[in-house]
Amino acid sequence: MSWRLFAGREECITEHMPDFQWDMVKHKEQSPEHTHVLIDLGFVITSRYGTEANKAAVDFNVYGPDGNSVHKEESVSETEIAVTAEGGQGPWRACFRVSKGQILRPSVIVKISYFTVNSMSLVGTSFEWQRDSAGTGAGAGPPGAVDPKHLGTVEQVEEVTEGLQRLDYYLTNVTNEQRYLYARTVRHLRTAESTYTRTLAYMLLICATIVAASVVQVLGVRMMFKSNRKHGLII
Repeated sequence: MSWRLFAGREECITEHMPDFQWDMVKHKEQSPEHTHVLIDLGFVITSRYGTEANKAAVDFNVYGPDGNSVHKEESVSETEIAVTAEGGQGPWRACFRVSKGQILRPSVIVKISYFTVNSMSLVGTSFEWQRDSAGTGAGAGPPGAVDPKHLGTVEQVEEVTEGLQRLDYYLTNVTNEQRYLYARTVRHLRTAESTYTRTLAYMLLICATIVAASVVQVLGVRMMFKSNRKHGLII
């Protein structure tokens, strides 16, 4: 799951404890709304073109069903967290915002690797919702056996492998080109800032020179009309 996150906005994704886990928690615990849960979240932040991940960063918060924050980090490019908290089935929210001070970064791409919510009492059992399980979402059931009929053939796997290799080649070229364009943009920005600084200093010097010349002229004129000035003094 991935999307484009624009600066100045906060966008959230939600997740629930799977229904089959929630049913077990309600039968097992007296206060299911305050059960202990484990939130697993992993994501990567990239630029719009998938480059310079270390330059793109977000601030993110994880909120419980009651709206209270259970985890918070700032200026993160990629992370994997496992947080324990108290709460019900959901919704559990992960909210993202582009970090402040990101030069030339009006938007970033948020790529969610996984986001799961499990009851702590079921972690490590066959009822745990694994990040790579076939079923996803709150309505997913316990993991079951894989039907061999649903697996691809050798030829299909080879075709996919070749396609991925070509895609990797194209993406590498695009990545290198975007890095060059980004570096050139930064270089031009620094040149413009340097030119602005030198131009401003030159303008201030000219203004100071004009003011100094005007002061000298005013003083000279005043001295010319003084009654007690020395005879023959010419300015």
